[in-house]
Amino acid sequence: MTAIGFRILPIPKRPDKKLVAELARMVTPHLSDSMERLYAGGPQLRPMHNGAKLCGPAFTVRTAPGDNLLVHKAIDTAEPGDVIVVDGGGFNDHALIGELMSARAEQRGVGGMVIWGAIRDSAELKEGSFPVFASGVTHRGPYKNGERTGRDQRAHRHGRHTGEPRRHHRRGR
Repeated sequence: MTAIGFRILPIPKRPDKKLVAELARMVTPHLSDSMERLYAGGPQLRPMHNGAKLCGPAFTVRTAPGDNLLVHKAIDTAEPGDVIVVDGGGFNDHALIGELMSARAEQRGVGGMVIWGAIRDSAELKEGSFPVFASGVTHRGPYKNGERTGRDQRAHRHGRHTGEPRRHHRRGR
């Protein structure tokens, strides 16, 4: 049996930038309604920043609960404008990102982050405008074990929502 190990899967075709720009002008409820209400994060995902909207191609990551090793890799691999969407299993006991990782993602041009798991440094993130949505907050830091479940660019779950790689994610107030 071959272990999954660490791997970055090929990235599907990128969406047209004009389409992303058009979607960014729409309000989230209208997009959700037009997609049969199937592709929205739901009430567990809350804005952790100071109100900036978020729209861009999804760069998906699945990681073991509380382990952020592949989130670091995603920040280094994502292209400018990508939205890093992390399936951490909704586990809120250990944060997957905080102020330092979000600052690094912003510096690299990442469009924002959606975390199905916890964040930390919530006061600092709330002061900033870099878009971060998450399902919880904790002071407890992450592990960096890189569990064998770590992978990216695959469909993942955020509560009842299934995220697809490169699907346009848009969150707003």
